[in-house]
Amino acid sequence: MANEHRPPNRLASERSPYLLQHAHNPVDWWPWGDQAFASARANDKPVFLSIGYSACHWCHVMERESFESEAIAKILAERFVAIKVDREERPDVDAVYQLAHQVLTQRAGGWPLSMFVTPDRKPFYGGTYFPNERRHGMPGFAEILLAVSDAWAKRRGEVDAQATELASVLQRVTDVPAPDEEAPTTRALPHAVRQILARADRRRGGFGTQPKFPNVVALELLATAAATRGDPDARAHLGVTLDRMARGGIYDHLGGGFARYSTDGDWLIPHFEKMLYDNALLVRAYVAGVRFANETPEFGLSAERCEAVVRETLAYVERQMTGAHATFYSAEDADSEGEEGKFYAWTPHEIAQIVGDEDGARVCAYFGVIEAGNFEHGASALWTPRDRVDVARELGITDAALESVIARARPLLFVAREKRVRPMLDDKCLASWNALMISALADAGGTLGDASYVEAAARALTTWRTLACPDGRLRHAIKGAEAYGDGFLEDVAGMCGAALDVYEAAFAAEALEFARALGDDLLARFWDDERGVMYFTPTGAEIVLHRSTDPHDHAYPGGVGLALDALLRLGTITGTIRYRSAAERMLGSLTNMAAQNPMGLGTIVQAADRAVTGGMQIVVLGDSSRADTREVLRAIRTVPLSHTTVLCARDAADPSAAGTDPAWWTGRTAGPNGEPVVYVCRGETCDLPARDLPSVLAALRRNRVVA
Repeated sequence: MANEHRPPNRLASERSPYLLQHAHNPVDWWPWGDQAFASARANDKPVFLSIGYSACHWCHVMERESFESEAIAKILAERFVAIKVDREERPDVDAVYQLAHQVLTQRAGGWPLSMFVTPDRKPFYGGTYFPNERRHGMPGFAEILLAVSDAWAKRRGEVDAQATELASVLQRVTDVPAPDEEAPTTRALPHAVRQILARADRRRGGFGTQPKFPNVVALELLATAAATRGDPDARAHLGVTLDRMARGGIYDHLGGGFARYSTDGDWLIPHFEKMLYDNALLVRAYVAGVRFANETPEFGLSAERCEAVVRETLAYVERQMTGAHATFYSAEDADSEGEEGKFYAWTPHEIAQIVGDEDGARVCAYFGVIEAGNFEHGASALWTPRDRVDVARELGITDAALESVIARARPLLFVAREKRVRPMLDDKCLASWNALMISALADAGGTLGDASYVEAAARALTTWRTLACPDGRLRHAIKGAEAYGDGFLEDVAGMCGAALDVYEAAFAAEALEFARALGDDLLARFWDDERGVMYFTPTGAEIVLHRSTDPHDHAYPGGVGLALDALLRLGTITGTIRYRSAAERMLGSLTNMAAQNPMGLGTIVQAADRAVTGGMQIVVLGDSSRADTREVLRAIRTVPLSHTTVLCARDAADPSAAGTDPAWWTGRTAGPNGEPVVYVCRGETCDLPARDLPSVLAALRRNRVVA
C-alpha cells in the first residue's frame, strides 16, 4: 500500500477504503467530481481515470509499480488530471467506462480500469492493468502516458473526433430495444438452459475452461429448470458444480466462505479476495443444493455437505463481515504483507508444527498440501480433490480415523491462521450487496429451520430501513454510522427483493411495507413510462455521458432483472396491478434478447419465467408462532421450488396479512383449533386445502412442474 509517511493527497478526506489506500501516493489524485474536470478544462489537460476496488489484486500491483513511482507521478502531474474512482461506490461511473473499454479494445474489461478521458468526460483511449515497464509485448505505463499526451497536444482533432464518436456509440449500444408485441413464453427458460449447458464443463463443474467463476446466476437458471421442468441434466450439472467448488481451493476449508474465482479449471488456486456478493449468492446456491440432495440422493453431494457449506460460510460472514449495525462489509483483500494468498496458504512444515508430524502428514494428504507447493513460494492452497475414504485407504487407516484427525486439526489450524496478518477489510456496506446477503440469510433460515439466520436478516433490513432510508429514498452505502450516496437501481430493486424475502420468512408487516415503499420508488424515480425502461440512476442524479438502461448481469444480478423480479412479486402479494404491468412491459423488450444470452441476462430470464408460469403461491392459514405451523412452513421450504410466494396469517385480520391482497384470505380460515391449512395455487387455480404434511407436500410436487 501507499507510503503513509508522505503528505496525503486529496483522497485522504474520502470514505472509501480503496481511495484511502491511495491517499499517500505521490500521484496528485482527485476524487471523481466537477472540480477535477473543471481543473482539466482550465489547464487544457486530458484526464487519466483509474477505477478499481479495495480487494483487487492487480489494482495493488499497479499501485506498487506505478502509482508509488515518483517518476510516474511527475508525468501525471505535468500532463494529466488524475482521478481515482472506487467502482463499488460509483458503479454508474464504472459501467460507462467499462463499456467504453470493451468498444475500444473489443476485449472484456476488468480492474484496474485505466481510461483516458476528455475534460467533458468522453473516453478516447484505455486499457486495464498496464505494467510499469515494457513486458510481454505490452508497453510500459510511462510510454503510454507520453504517447497519449503527445496525441493530445499534436493530434487534438483526431482525439476529439474519436471521443465524440465513442460517446455516440455508447449511447446506441445501451439503448434497450422497443417492446416486442410477442409476449414472453415458457420456451425462454429451456432455450436459455440449453445454451448454458452447451458451455458446461461436465467433469469439473462450472462453465468454460479457465479461469473459473461461480456464475451463480447461471446456476440459478439450472436450479429453476430442475425444479419447474424436472430437467435432470440441469440438476446433474448443478450438483457437479456445487461439489467441485466445495472441494476446491476457491472454498476456505478452515474459515468458510468463497474466494471470487479460480485462476485454473479445477477450482484450485483462487484470486483470494472474498466478496460479500459471491458469498451471499453461493449461500443461496447451496441452500438449493440442500433441497435437491434431500430429494435426489444421486445429486452429486449430500444435503449434509451442502448444509455445512452454508453454515460455515454464514459463520465466516458473521465473524468477519458483519458490522456494528448488523449490516455487512464489502470484501476482504487477496493480499496480506504484500503477497497474494499469504494468509491462506500452507506448507507441510507449518502444518506439522501445529498438529504434529503424524497428524500433519494425514492432514496434508487430505487437503492436497505438497512439498513443492501447489501455489507460490512452496505453499499450497487447501483443497479436497479426493474422497476422504480414498485418502484413508491410501494412508492405511480407516475413514473414521481420518475423519477424527481432520476434526482435531481444523480448529487448531484455524486458530493458528488467525494469528497471521489478516488481509485488509473493506468496511463500507453497500445496499445492493447487503440485500443479497439479507436474502441469503432469510432463505437459509427458512430451509434449515434456523431462526437465528432470519433474525440476522431482519436486523440488517431494519438498519437499512431506518438509517439508510429515512426519507423514503434508499442510500447507496453505509460507512460507520453514516449512510451516503444516492441508491442506484440495483440498490433499490435488490433491497425491495430482500424485504420480500424477510417478509416471507418472518411475516412481519413492516418488511412488506418497506418493500412496497421501495417498489413505489422504483416506479417514481427509475421507471420511464414513455420508453418502458428502467434507468440505472434515479431522477435527479448525476448523468455520466448518458443515463444507462443496461439490463445485463455482471458479477452479480443486474438492477433491471432484480427490479423485474421484485415488481412481479409485489404485484402477486399486494394485488397491485401497476407493479406487474411495468414488469410485463419491460419483459416485452428483453425476454427474447435474454434467452439468446443467458450468461449475461440470466436474471431477466428468471423474471420472464416467473411472469409466464405465474409462479406458485403457497397460502398458509395459521399462526406462524405455533409449532405445527412452523413445521408446515419448514416442510414447504425443503422441497425444490422456484418462483414461489409464501404467505402466512391466521386470517385477513391478522397483522401478518396487512398490505397483502385480501383475495388471498377471503373465505379461508385455519382449522377449528387453529391448526394450519394450506392452499397451493398456480395463477388462478388452487388445489383443495391441505390439512396435513403429506397432503401439503403432494400438492407442492403436483403443482411445481410446468408443462
